[in-house]
Amino acid sequence: MSPRPYSMQKRQLANSETRTRILQAALQLLSSPEETELSMEAIARGADVSRLTVYYQFDSRARLLEALYDYLAERGHMRRMPEVFQERDPRAAINRAVGIFVDFWASDPVAIRRLRAMAAFDAEIAHGIQDRDSRRHRIFKEILKRLATRERNVLTEEEFNSLADVLAMLTGFASYDALAGAGHSPEEIAATLIGLAHFATG
Repeated sequence: MSPRPYSMQKRQLANSETRTRILQAALQLLSSPEETELSMEAIARGADVSRLTVYYQFDSRARLLEALYDYLAERGHMRRMPEVFQERDPRAAINRAVGIFVDFWASDPVAIRRLRAMAAFDAEIAHGIQDRDSRRHRIFKEILKRLATRERNVLTEEEFNSLADVLAMLTGFASYDALAGAGHSPEEIAATLIGLAHFATG
């Protein structure tokens, strides 16, 4: 029997472990108050690999950042999002979406806060965050359309967009961080935001 399949599996496992180590190094940089940038060189040093290894794994800084956002999402259990669209009741879907977003922000608030602060002077980071943030708007717009159909409300496209913007704002990191900074637990924050979301859509 040829040893090739076994060798390929070992190589794939090694690549996966290296990618994870690089992503963990990026998170450690974000959690370190001494670090002020998220460069490929700094990440390579943190992962104890060469800069070429980082490029081999991710091709570019943009792709590394995308992988980092996915890694954060996986750690924050964002894979639960399909549960939102499995809810038959649109208002229950709003509740579930709020809970999922709060849990995500609570999963690693230090790294997320630093990443968003870096976006103010790093266009590459800003682009990725804006793309991810826009997904909340699209999620809530879809839920709102289901809610309007269920409750027989007639809304214009502008009204749908405005309400989706409000719900996206309520479930954004800034809202979570302000309430967490005031001493509220994730459960309390979710309850507060759910109340505000239903008031906005009432």
